[in-house]
Amino acid sequence: MLASANTSSINGHEDGPQSVGNDESWILFVAGPTGSGKSSVAKFLASELQARFLEGDDLHPKANIDKMHRGEPLTDSDRQGWLEAINEQASSYNKHPSQHHHMIITCSALKRAHRDILRESCQRAGYSLVHFFFLDAPESELQRRTEARHNHFAKANLVHSQFDVLERPRIDEYDAMIISVVPSLDEVQSEALKAVTRLFNKES
Repeated sequence: MLASANTSSINGHEDGPQSVGNDESWILFVAGPTGSGKSSVAKFLASELQARFLEGDDLHPKANIDKMHRGEPLTDSDRQGWLEAINEQASSYNKHPSQHHHMIITCSALKRAHRDILRESCQRAGYSLVHFFFLDAPESELQRRTEARHNHFAKANLVHSQFDVLERPRIDEYDAMIISVVPSLDEVQSEALKAVTRLFNKES
């Protein structure tokens, strides 16, 4: 399920991402544990694909943010309202009177149950395509990265608690792909765009 490096073209070519019908609605979730680079990858994809970007962390209620500031892991009960808020934003966007309903959202989506909530809601909202790109790296690497960053409410000690509950997408989750984020950010962004290209070409 790792994205391969093979693709025939990228943005702007006849068989690139924009070859998928722009009148169709699609939504991509960039998922993974804290420190995996979800925001950087999602912003890059949104720019390349001319899609709306939504930072899922911005929808956390204050109680969740306070817990993470204290280094306390969230429970599924804590995440329930957050996932519902993401679903509400995604559903509202697809109802907006516009020809283009293309959206990329960051959300850890650590468990299959979390992804099920998101995929089912987005399918009900009428998105033609719903897909997850799960960013993955060893716990030690994400721990190192999280310790090095500043001004983020998710503290480094949350990495271990997230790996305790982590359920990577399995082969029967046909709408999910795992991408390693061990390489440099430029390489990961390029690989993610190639993976989206292949996905869209397959669906077109």
